[in-house]
Amino acid sequence: MNKLLRSTAAAVMSAVLMAGCTIPGTNARVGGKNEKTDSYSYSPTVTADSEEVYSWLIRPSVQADNIISFDASRIDPDNATSKMYINYSVIRDSGKYGLIDYAGNVVIKPEYDDYYVCSCGEIVLLNVIDERKHEYEYRTIDDKRQVTDIPAHTEADDPVYYWDTQSQKLFTGQKGDESVTEYTGKKTVAVTEANVELDDYGNYVVKVPEGALCGLAKEGSLIVDCQYDAYYAPAYKGVGSTLVAFMNASGKWGYLDHDGNTVIDFICDGDPNAYNGLLNDDQMLIHPYLFCDDYIPVYKDGYYSYYDFTGEQVVRSGEFAQARPINNGRAWVKQNDFWGVIQMGEILEEERPVDEDSSLVTTTSTQWTQTTSETTESQPEYTDWTAVTDEYGNPVTTTADPTWTDPAYTDPAYTDPAYTDSVYTDPVNTDPINTEPVNTDTASPGIPNDFFEY
Repeated sequence: MNKLLRSTAAAVMSAVLMAGCTIPGTNARVGGKNEKTDSYSYSPTVTADSEEVYSWLIRPSVQADNIISFDASRIDPDNATSKMYINYSVIRDSGKYGLIDYAGNVVIKPEYDDYYVCSCGEIVLLNVIDERKHEYEYRTIDDKRQVTDIPAHTEADDPVYYWDTQSQKLFTGQKGDESVTEYTGKKTVAVTEANVELDDYGNYVVKVPEGALCGLAKEGSLIVDCQYDAYYAPAYKGVGSTLVAFMNASGKWGYLDHDGNTVIDFICDGDPNAYNGLLNDDQMLIHPYLFCDDYIPVYKDGYYSYYDFTGEQVVRSGEFAQARPINNGRAWVKQNDFWGVIQMGEILEEERPVDEDSSLVTTTSTQWTQTTSETTESQPEYTDWTAVTDEYGNPVTTTADPTWTDPAYTDPAYTDPAYTDSVYTDPVNTDPINTEPVNTDTASPGIPNDFFEY
């Protein structure tokens, strides 16, 4: 079903989808030519330490250009009506996006131009139908767990915080809006230097000067001076529930807690795969992930590892060619040419789409069991992969899980066996060392409250 977007959306979408700039899903240009950016030939020898931290739910066997998971930094916990972001990931194949679950089933084929994660927790795929008429086609999964073309389109009203250098007070407003009010809350929040003044009507307005730096405030006072070039923080909650990432003048990221203590030193690079989609993220800022399920994937010098909340590295650097956030105890990772799923922590539930033609009510959760042994070679029975062919005779990979199928498609485990390039990262400039520091508060306009039109 096509929905109309306002002209502001068309202008933004046009600049990315139609113009010649780098878009999500393209490679960086290095030395005047396209090159892959995460060359990887490491075959890990599993150690006792890594065996204790994670186990395989799906051994590396899924082929895709990229698999993109979200760290919930853009999710509004008070208004999240969907659990899509913890039960599905975006799969990219041949330049198109679809959805894949953590059992390896492609529930929506990669047939869409772009994606974004909504503040309500919904992952939305979209196609441009007629840009001149501002028509787009959507695909997502609704709150009844049915594949649908009518997304929720929750309005984005994520707050941002400013430190007025003259009054030494803290102000807050909505991203992209000049109107602000004094913030009297108790949360620890990332702030940007700004000039706040009264307009002719007695309202506070903010102006962020060029080169403004970022810091950390708690209970209305600075606890970390404005000294960093950029930050990446939760959009709808304070730092107390996670950590906040700051970027220093060298382009390296580090993580601070709600008291301003450094938990992970400034050794991390921005990860292009942490991008949340054009409509609610800053495409110009290559930022890292935030914590999920007590762990965080860290990208450093071309290699991935996992850290815990104490700042300890729990999975060694280079164990995986790609690593994604832990959601509901599971994460997509890549070794050599193939993607698999690891378990780190407890798996509470898993949701899958239901058969929209069925009158039966299906269970909303499935208990996952884990097989443990001396090595990570073991995996649960439900991930016993079997080579089959699709309706066109092409080989595909699927799980032996008879309890669920996607009624919309007959090829639930779509793969492209001809594509074996393992070194692709998504979505924009994939050279995190050369990223240009950008202020996260004002660099992108965000989604205006009247963004969507029904």
